[in-house]
Amino acid sequence: MIRPRPLIALLAIACSSAATTQELPKTPASIIGQITSVNRAGEKIGSIRVEAQPGDSAGSEKAVARIGQGTPVFGPGGAAADFDALKVGQWVRVWFTGPVAQSYPVQATASAVAIDSLPR
Repeated sequence: MIRPRPLIALLAIACSSAATTQELPKTPASIIGQITSVNRAGEKIGSIRVEAQPGDSAGSEKAVARIGQGTPVFGPGGAAADFDALKVGQWVRVWFTGPVAQSYPVQATASAVAIDSLPR
């Protein structure tokens, strides 16, 4: 009779958990600003519009960032979150991945989003 070895099972679980742990990118964010709109496109996916200076129509930084199911979202303090945690009025940092459409606002896919404050 073969018995499972608990130590090996625990090690396998620990390794798989460590592999899926997400961290904030070490590089500067692509845009820092306030979420001015949230558009849901399905289960835990969609896009957010982020404005560096909300209400300023004189050319301040603005971006529409697409968020997929695999995009890590970090709540205040770095806690794991998801698309449902993103709300209008929050201040966020967004990192882009892949091509960035040079439109106004720029459009890109988010590689990570960090929520820095809750809406007021």
